[in-house]
Amino acid sequence: MDNLHAVTAANNSESSELSRRGAMKRLGAVGAAAALFAVPTGIAAQDATPASDAIAITELAPGVTAEVFGAAPSDRAPGQTVYLARFVFQPGAAIFPHSHPGTTLLGVVSGQFGWTLLAGTAHVVHGAAGATPGATEDLTDVNADIVLQPGDAIFYEDDVIHTARGAGDEAAVVHGTLVLTAGQPLLMPMNAMGTPTS
Repeated sequence: MDNLHAVTAANNSESSELSRRGAMKRLGAVGAAAALFAVPTGIAAQDATPASDAIAITELAPGVTAEVFGAAPSDRAPGQTVYLARFVFQPGAAIFPHSHPGTTLLGVVSGQFGWTLLAGTAHVVHGAAGATPGATEDLTDVNADIVLQPGDAIFYEDDVIHTARGAGDEAAVVHGTLVLTAGQPLLMPMNAMGTPTS
């Protein structure tokens, strides 16, 4: 029986060590991803506030927060980092005009998500809440404004300058997958960018 306890204790110790190592690797990736939320000087962004031991919440603008769940380098797209994130826009809260240094795909989980195009072309995919589920709509007109519902998605490239806001009575929760140039901030305010190419 003592041998059984010794083997079980050894297995539990090894399992704990592997879990601890995995957690440390995840914390390192999340920490590196959170560092990429850095916004150039002059923009009112606050330091990350821990939501838990592993995920940091960053306030991008008053009432607009972001959480990076993970970041990983892409073997398929050298020099790019893939991010998985959640953005929350409180009712009426808006973010300043900005772009992202790569490809962005956003999906609305709950609430109403307002999105306004300032430059470039964006593509909207209407989900179950849309008038025509699965239909794709191209936004090309400057100041084109759309309110996305749960199940709707929008995707665009780095030449797109836009704003976004919480457009309903409850917080808009949006999940994002972003494939961005490694080492660049997650978002770039319009006043910190050059003229977009399109």
